[in-house]
Amino acid sequence: MKISEIFYSIQGEGKRTGSPSFFIRTNHCNLRCKFSDGNLCDTSYTSWFPDDEKNMGDVEIDFILDEYRKINSGDIVITGGEPTMYPDELEMLCRYLKEISNNIIITIETNGTNFGDFVKYADLMSISPKLNSSVPFNTEYVKMHQKSRINLEVFKKYNSLKLNNEIDIQWKFVFTDENDIAEILDLQHKVGIDRKDIYLMPEGITKEDLNKNRLQTIECCKKLNFNYTDRIHILAWGNSRGK
Repeated sequence: MKISEIFYSIQGEGKRTGSPSFFIRTNHCNLRCKFSDGNLCDTSYTSWFPDDEKNMGDVEIDFILDEYRKINSGDIVITGGEPTMYPDELEMLCRYLKEISNNIIITIETNGTNFGDFVKYADLMSISPKLNSSVPFNTEYVKMHQKSRINLEVFKKYNSLKLNNEIDIQWKFVFTDENDIAEILDLQHKVGIDRKDIYLMPEGITKEDLNKNRLQTIECCKKLNFNYTDRIHILAWGNSRGK
């Protein structure tokens, strides 16, 4: 399984914010996010620059399990990059982690473009659809990103599992400005998402970015009855690896 980094921290986003968590960050992504202010995604070393020499590369699942056993506490967050690019390995990893302890809470963070049997072992699917504001205009990745970023069929599969109480889901959107709202509401309508499952977080990879965008994001949450989530890891450590 291609891994960027493994570390122990707290969850910085979403409904489990603040939970001590063992992070498994996979390497590579099928999208390339770039925002109007020039920011790339906050883990560009897994997407734009997956050959970064600090990335771990191919890692055996047994190694990951051994690293978790050293901690043996807290949630497990499998993130990326895009972990669902490795559906078979992801399913196996989740299954083996559940065998270590039934009390493990596994969150899989994904852009929602892929679906697989790994969902059977996830306690929370954190799905972050990429809005038009994320399209990397003026780069070679524009067409690839635009074509792949929204997969309504897959979104509906995930949401049907939530409606049938088979899995918990949060829909987490990077919010840049009010122009995002029409697209979010359109996705909510087409997929059938409950507003109580929608989280908005301000776009930004620095404290200054978050401070600039926070109040507008909060006001939109109040207006639309969405949840607000900050990015605690960035406030605490900045945009640092392994935090």
